[in-house]
Amino acid sequence: MKHYTFCIINILIFLILGTPNTNSQTVLSLKECINYAIENNLHLKSAHIKEAQNVHTISENQSKLYPHVSGFVSFNDNFNPPVSATDQSANGSPYHITHTLQYSTGMGFQLNMNLYNQAVLSSIKLVKQTTNLNTLNLQKIQEDIILNVAQLYLLAQTTNEQIKLIDNNIQNLSQLRNLTKTYLDNGMILEVDLQRIDLNLNNLNTTKENAELFLQQQYNSLKFIMDYPAEKKISVEPCNIFQATKSDATGLSILLPELQILEQYIDIAQSQLQVTRDNYLPSIALTGFMQWNAWTGDLKRWRGGYPDNKLWNSYGIGLTLKIPIFDGMSKHAKIKKGELNIQDSRIKYQYAQRDFQTKYDNALLQRECSYTTLMREKEAYSLAQNVYKITSYQYTEGVTSMSDVLQDQMNINQARASYINAYINFKMANLSIIKLTGQIHTLAK
Repeated sequence: MKHYTFCIINILIFLILGTPNTNSQTVLSLKECINYAIENNLHLKSAHIKEAQNVHTISENQSKLYPHVSGFVSFNDNFNPPVSATDQSANGSPYHITHTLQYSTGMGFQLNMNLYNQAVLSSIKLVKQTTNLNTLNLQKIQEDIILNVAQLYLLAQTTNEQIKLIDNNIQNLSQLRNLTKTYLDNGMILEVDLQRIDLNLNNLNTTKENAELFLQQQYNSLKFIMDYPAEKKISVEPCNIFQATKSDATGLSILLPELQILEQYIDIAQSQLQVTRDNYLPSIALTGFMQWNAWTGDLKRWRGGYPDNKLWNSYGIGLTLKIPIFDGMSKHAKIKKGELNIQDSRIKYQYAQRDFQTKYDNALLQRECSYTTLMREKEAYSLAQNVYKITSYQYTEGVTSMSDVLQDQMNINQARASYINAYINFKMANLSIIKLTGQIHTLAK
């Protein structure tokens, strides 16, 4: 009996302690979220695959410099064989008629190799610049993901802290309700005073429910960017929203991937123009062949010991020189088009540079303005809390009315909302400065 009881106790302990809690949340830091997203984001994985293709793309184009050898096998049936004539005036006859045999077959190899082709060399350089573009696009996607994760993480932290503040207000108002209920039971106040508190409690609970829904949406968006399992629950680390730290404003970085991509487009446009010009330069290629041929007028003769049953071999090498002379003014049009493409790429780069500089200047102004507003709203929120405490105390002493208490409670709610809004604006402007100064990768360290 004792052994049976002991087994039951062990089973209960295992069920209580050993069973995993499926509702538990994993608390992730900003660094962990960013690194997880970099490793698992599907968009980033696709960009990594494109970058891995760069090596093969370069090798594919470099193969144009190597010998190309191809084999062939042919069989022809000339239903109406052609006739050829040769001059036989030296032999006393005006010409000699030769009838082509009906059947022919052949096989062999052909060789082709560029010895000098400046257009091919320029094309290889162009391909390398194009592959560098994929690398820069990968860097841009990575920085965009870091920024998006940081923004969502910040919003989740702020919403989480907002819920805590709402809970604190609900707790204070609930204590006030209990006191008001006591006053009502003793006939010291009217029932409408208690109803006013219930109305404010209901509004706070609704605000909390909306904030919790918004928080869950932020977590879902964060898990989507990270490619985190949707069925698992996560949460962010707590933060002190009453502390605001400014990042270093070192100026707009010229190494932003967006600017480097546009700068790369200028180089690509210049290389494309060079390829166009090089296509009109002379080129030299090495050619060669080795083949075996046979002819007959009757297929049966290939089966026996006839003279037709024989393969005649031939081989040789040569040089092919190509000199473009006239292409109907196509060269002139292509060069003009290429020059305009270079001008357009430079204008786009200048426009983007000024655009990012404007965004940086505006982000600095936004951060300073948000910081000033933040300090004011922080002071207003602290003042609203102090006033509410004094009014609540006076209410318990019967000095002030319930309307004053509820009005001060509404002032706290408005001050809290204003402060949180200013805090989000400040942090978002600060993130923009981190991005534009090229410091976005420091968030993952």
